[in-house]
Amino acid sequence: MSAERVDGVIAWVGRHDEVLARRMRVAADGLTADEGEERITQAGLQQYLWYDLAQRSPEQLRGPVAEATAVLLSLLGLDRYAAIARSATTARVLAAWDEAPGKGFTAFQAARSASGVEPPDTGLLVWGEVSGLEEAWARGAVETALEEAIVAGRLRPGRGSWRTVAAAICDEVLRALVGDGGAARAASVLGERADTWVARARPASLRAWRESARAAMDLLEPVSVDANDAAVSTAPIRWLLERCREGVPLTKAGYLPPPLVQEAAERFGWWPFEGRPRSEADVHQLGVLRDTARRPHLLGPRARRLTTSRRGLLLAEDPAALFRDVSTTLACENEYLKMLSEIVAHRSLAGPAVAHSLEQAVGPVITAQGWMTGRDLVSEQQAGWAAHRALYHWRLFGLLDEKRPPREDWQHADLSVTALTPAGRAAALVFLRARAVTPGRRSEFGLG
Repeated sequence: MSAERVDGVIAWVGRHDEVLARRMRVAADGLTADEGEERITQAGLQQYLWYDLAQRSPEQLRGPVAEATAVLLSLLGLDRYAAIARSATTARVLAAWDEAPGKGFTAFQAARSASGVEPPDTGLLVWGEVSGLEEAWARGAVETALEEAIVAGRLRPGRGSWRTVAAAICDEVLRALVGDGGAARAASVLGERADTWVARARPASLRAWRESARAAMDLLEPVSVDANDAAVSTAPIRWLLERCREGVPLTKAGYLPPPLVQEAAERFGWWPFEGRPRSEADVHQLGVLRDTARRPHLLGPRARRLTTSRRGLLLAEDPAALFRDVSTTLACENEYLKMLSEIVAHRSLAGPAVAHSLEQAVGPVITAQGWMTGRDLVSEQQAGWAAHRALYHWRLFGLLDEKRPPREDWQHADLSVTALTPAGRAAALVFLRARAVTPGRRSEFGLG
């Protein structure tokens, strides 16, 4: 099979219907890139019909080009693909694009997910919206394996536990050894991401830190976490997840009820004052705890109630897994805090920070990156102060060993020291690994 056969089919049709032949040529160019019909896959066909066609063709031509695609595929003997081109799904997705771009994209995503050849996210790999060559090759290999499973009857989209089967097939492909060095596909993808993470670092001090962290990473195996350390560190968030198991009614201001606030303050020593706290607003640790649980979707509000998600309930029973999950989101309320937390992790792994050395390590990196506060550039001093926002999160989970000498005559008698606890060291490694291998997002590359 070759490009000549595709050209021959189109030429034959052109002798009878020039308009249809021109539309078939449009389809052939989009599907084969002049490399012949062997280039066509189900995933590629769906991408073309359900997305590319809407981007490249006027609204009035989308349906006719889709039909011309079906004719071309039928004449090439690819009847299963022709059926997709003529399917109700294709018509529905194109109609959604005609109605509005947002509706079209939503319909495209839903149809692709239900097709069975869309590589699913698994515990081994979460796919990126933007990918490098290794990830693109891995995605193509998974798409091919899923399509072969559909043809063989092993995978039946829409029936039973088909998504579980698809995830197992995906992991089989990702664990397969490829290349001269015999590396697993997943390792190649994660390594590519980590290499990009290092290459994009600035200034040079941050790149050096990232290079050091990259060299020490085992990208396929989770960071080792002591079970007791994990249990102690996650005690507050496990308490919150358990209390919200059946749903907790929130106050009109959206806070936890006062009895629960008072229980938390007493249990974890968060109220060093006389009397009892009146509101969650008085115990700022609870707000940080809620935000930390919300980011990985462990908690969610439902009809003015705070309820633990199914995922949250599962992780509450596994402190080590919960510890890793929480560690990936430490002080990650926004991109600025993510960077501050990364610098804290790098600097703390390098050894105890004496006096203001941690804050002094943060400032030059932040100013070199050009972060803004309003209309002004962040100064080194402001960056150093902001580092304490990140440190607060680390402190909440017992990840810091801090020595604060007493004051004598309004001055510290000795220098303060901030170091990582054993749990803190594990959390720093988990955090940096997550930063290194996070999936590529369109927004990072200005793609919206």
